[in-house]
Amino acid sequence: MLKELEIFCQLEGLTGNGSQKEKQRLISQNLTEEMSYILDICFNPFVTTKLHKLDLSEEQPMRNYSANPGLFWTSFVTLIEDLKNAPAANDLLRGRAQDLLDHSFVQYPDQDLEIRKMLMKILTKRMNVGIGAKLINKAIGEELIPDPSVMLATDKQEEIEKWDEIYCEEKYDGVRVIAIVGDSGDISFYTRAFNELDSSKLQNISNELKKAAGNLRGIFFDGELTDHNRKSVSGKVTQILKGTAPTDIDKSFLFNVFDVVSSEVLNSGRGSVMYTERRQLLSDLLSVLESDSCVRLGQMWEVEDMEEALEIYKRIVDDGGEGVICKNDHVYECKRSKSWIKLKEVNDCDLLITGWYEGEGKREGYIGGLICTDKSGTVNVKIGAGFTDKDLQELSPVREDLIGKIAAVQYNVPITDKNENRSLFLPRFIEVRNDKSDADDMSSLY
Repeated sequence: MLKELEIFCQLEGLTGNGSQKEKQRLISQNLTEEMSYILDICFNPFVTTKLHKLDLSEEQPMRNYSANPGLFWTSFVTLIEDLKNAPAANDLLRGRAQDLLDHSFVQYPDQDLEIRKMLMKILTKRMNVGIGAKLINKAIGEELIPDPSVMLATDKQEEIEKWDEIYCEEKYDGVRVIAIVGDSGDISFYTRAFNELDSSKLQNISNELKKAAGNLRGIFFDGELTDHNRKSVSGKVTQILKGTAPTDIDKSFLFNVFDVVSSEVLNSGRGSVMYTERRQLLSDLLSVLESDSCVRLGQMWEVEDMEEALEIYKRIVDDGGEGVICKNDHVYECKRSKSWIKLKEVNDCDLLITGWYEGEGKREGYIGGLICTDKSGTVNVKIGAGFTDKDLQELSPVREDLIGKIAAVQYNVPITDKNENRSLFLPRFIEVRNDKSDADDMSSLY
């Protein structure tokens, strides 16, 4: 095992241009059964050692690895397998891990300490040698390390226009966490990057999720970890990852759950159950929890159109929230998906009114909206949203007089359509600006 530990020390020391290829070469040329086993421990997110902190003396130990390296390897593997199967790392298991760290590997103290530190990182899954599952698998020529992902949102807000239904969910300002319900009913927590979080530091949330899951197994809850007082939790999560978190670190945590999915989807990459079915299941599961539970059902609204979604967005942001994510009735995909769209920050601009068009339906007899452009003529946009009943009543009789005036407009993002026409996504009328005669030049946005 000494050779493998030395290779990992080399990997950790490689930085700069070309380092990724050199790391792949090192792994490929030194691949042994022992190396594959250690790689799986370190990088397989579904392998847990449950050891989150060990003590390492900087003094060189008296016990010598070279006296019986075969016995050391056997002890190491036996410990890892026992840890995998244990519900938690008890004092006996931690003691066996400390025994392994109390070996001297080489005669030079500084080098020996470096090797023992590497062993400690392996035992506690703290390995970070700057290479991920994809490159490791490429280096060894097979899919040794699972490379799961969670579903992620895009910024392509124009996609929403194509949807038949819109489900608007609150976007929470916290840390993305998934909670996997194992075969025994125990809960394992992972970050978006699939770094495991010590479940003992999330005990309150774990207890509540066990109540919610009941007898269900092989599922995971997807959500955002936040704080009661809307304070940042990223620093606390970092403490948990580093093994330095206090016992009561979760006392103010909230877990805002917005999805429940079969764990198999993490392997297959794509589910088969539609969003509306998953949402109903999630609502049913969490309904057994008290209203003041630290596990909450993420807020969701089914809306008719984007104007309604934007009203919810504004209400949440004005209340100090993060915003919203719009979703359609989709299956869960372990990638960045066009079925989840983030509503971005609202922007303002002043545009020149060049025309108007007639209203239809509820707006029959009134203007339907305004046709506007910017100072440079770059943007040409029809604005039909944002008008109040009072606006329509006041502006419709003087529609011709509006031409040449300036309209204050809100929008989300500048867009270019398939015909290369430049416009704005979701423009909303705010007011006619009688105090201004020049439109904004928006050419720099394209």
